[in-house]
Amino acid sequence: MTASASGQFSIVVDAVGYAVTRSVASVCAAPGGVIVHVGLGEDSGGIDVRRVTLQEITFIGTYTYTAQDFCDTAAAIFDGSLGALDWTEPRDLSEGQQAFKDIKAGSVAAPKIILTPWS
Repeated sequence: MTASASGQFSIVVDAVGYAVTRSVASVCAAPGGVIVHVGLGEDSGGIDVRRVTLQEITFIGTYTYTAQDFCDTAAAIFDGSLGALDWTEPRDLSEGQQAFKDIKAGSVAAPKIILTPWS
C-alpha cells in the first residue's frame, strides 16, 4: 500500500493497541480511510474522535481468532503437534519487568518470552 501525497493511507492497521499507536493511526489515516484495530495493549486513549468524525474515517475493531481457534492451538502446543517450541525463552515471573525492558531494548534473542510462576 502506498501513501497519498499527504503521507496518509487509505487503510491503517494498528496491531499493537496502545494510545500512542492509535494516535499514529488516527494521524496517518486519509480522509475517508479505514483504521483496523487489532491490538489490545491498552483499553483507551489515542483516537482523535473529532478528526475521525469530520474526515469520515471508519474505525473497525476486530479480533484475530475465535475461542475454538484458541482451544485448538492450546491443544496443539501441549500435545506436541507444533514441533519443538525452542523459539521461546522461559523466565521466572519475578523477572517480568526486566523481560519487557529487554524486549523494548531489542536485546532478546527469542521472539517470545514466557513468564512462569516457578523457576
